[in-house]
Amino acid sequence: MNIKGVITGDVINSTAIRVDWKKQLIDSIQDVADELTILTPLEIEFFRGDSFQLVVDKPEEALKVAILLRAGLKRKTPPESKNIWDARIALGVGEISYTSDKVVISDGEAFHFSGWGLDEIGKQKLTIRTRWENVNEELKVSTAFADDIISDWTNSQAQVIYPTLLYQTSQKDIAIEYNKTAQNISKLLGTAKENLIRMYLERYSTLITRNLI
Repeated sequence: MNIKGVITGDVINSTAIRVDWKKQLIDSIQDVADELTILTPLEIEFFRGDSFQLVVDKPEEALKVAILLRAGLKRKTPPESKNIWDARIALGVGEISYTSDKVVISDGEAFHFSGWGLDEIGKQKLTIRTRWENVNEELKVSTAFADDIISDWTNSQAQVIYPTLLYQTSQKDIAIEYNKTAQNISKLLGTAKENLIRMYLERYSTLITRNLI
């Protein structure tokens, strides 16, 4: 059975983003996606200008990809921007029945779950739907809490949470890179609730891996 993760996303308030930043926006999403291939093979395709879809080969890593996409967008927001860049993201985990050279015309339940999730996302910015109802039930509340935390991340918090989650970069090394004290980095990670996000990611990975066996 070909179980994968499919992420469908669209940039929030994209019409308010300056026209001369639009290419930078798309390039930023592409650059983040390229970096995330250290977690899992993935493919990304853009459609309708500022919407995108990814196929994530390792479904147990798909949630980390989704969260880091949002963190990556936030950290790449131009300093002059009044609004921090972010995206609504719907993750679907399930079988892929048809694979095309073009991601957006591939098919299968993972695509359906992701598409339905984005259609029904409402005021949330992150949703998950899998082929296992018990997993969906368990993740429903924790995803709402995690989404609330992620939505409040500032540019500064995203700057430190991104390398911490992706590369496991130490606080000391992040402090050196951004010319800050280790204490300041620790405070940013604390206010970003990094420990809770890690617990959420670990639980998701455990649930998905358990159902793949």
